[in-house]
Amino acid sequence: MPRVPAAAAGFIARRAGRFFRRAEPVPLASQITRARREGGFSWSPTTGRVPARGYMVAQTGRTAHFPQSILDDSRATARAIDKYLHDNRDIFENRKNIYLGCWIQDGKLWLEPSRNLLGKTRAVKLARETDQIAIYEVKTGDYIDTGGAGGFL
Repeated sequence: MPRVPAAAAGFIARRAGRFFRRAEPVPLASQITRARREGGFSWSPTTGRVPARGYMVAQTGRTAHFPQSILDDSRATARAIDKYLHDNRDIFENRKNIYLGCWIQDGKLWLEPSRNLLGKTRAVKLARETDQIAIYEVKTGDYIDTGGAGGFL
């Protein structure tokens, strides 16, 4: 799997801070490494933190993916995330329970807003209403099947 240069991390965090006044720079290099190792990460542009508990439910209609070539250039990766955050500012800004979900799959960088809900029942209900395949439990790292098609129906 292609490696995203670690230098992109600080650059991404600083640029995100331009759009989200309360964002605290965080070391996204470790998050990108986590995405390569574990499949993905979630990070709040509003608070600058990763979720500590609850369930992550993808928000439909806002998914973006970028070609493999973007992973070879830290500045291009940063610009892509920067543009994504700017273009989707309305869903992230001042909403502490909305996170930037990022994962690397098939050599592509995928971005999507994910909502963090504390209750499993509520998270499953929202996922089913929005046709999501699964939700992610933060504490255990497990995926819980919700029977959807990924919001594509």
